[in-house]
Amino acid sequence: MKKFRSFYFLLLMFLFSCQKEEEDFLPKGAQLMLNPNLSRYSDSVNPWKPSNPDGIQLGVSREVFISGNRSLFIENKTREMASASSWSQTYTGPMPRPGSTLELVAFIKGEKVQDLTLGGRVYIGVSTFPQINQISAATTALDLQGDFNWVLVKATLENFPKDAERIVVGLHVPDHTLGKVYFDEINLTVK
Repeated sequence: MKKFRSFYFLLLMFLFSCQKEEEDFLPKGAQLMLNPNLSRYSDSVNPWKPSNPDGIQLGVSREVFISGNRSLFIENKTREMASASSWSQTYTGPMPRPGSTLELVAFIKGEKVQDLTLGGRVYIGVSTFPQINQISAATTALDLQGDFNWVLVKATLENFPKDAERIVVGLHVPDHTLGKVYFDEINLTVK
């Protein structure tokens, strides 16, 4: 009887430790982006951050959006502005299980988009980082020119690394791209 109790106790401890290990990781279906439709706060799009090295206009539109009440945009009106620009968000909470898949989806709309380099593409991307260097990344580039209505874009990061400490999502317009690009409904989901 005493051996049975010891076995039962060890079995319970094992099951509890397995359950605890499961709780340390995000479950499938978890959404990692805060403020995905940009409408969570009345006066801000936090935690989305712009990167604007050369004066290309990054902003928030309350007139053009797919859901909620606004979208992010990047606009370059002149050929003299050469640098790439982006919006990004960093996630540092509990991480997905190593080996799992992340799926980044966003809707993109363009007005008078023109690639002046014959190779630059508007793109979305997700990257993972340990404390210092990038571990893995997934991007999806679009070869869209002129005016185009909302397009759903996906980037899939497979085999999530075990030593990731942060995840960065970026919405990018590359060097030498004219026009205005809108982004909305940006979601990052554990698959």
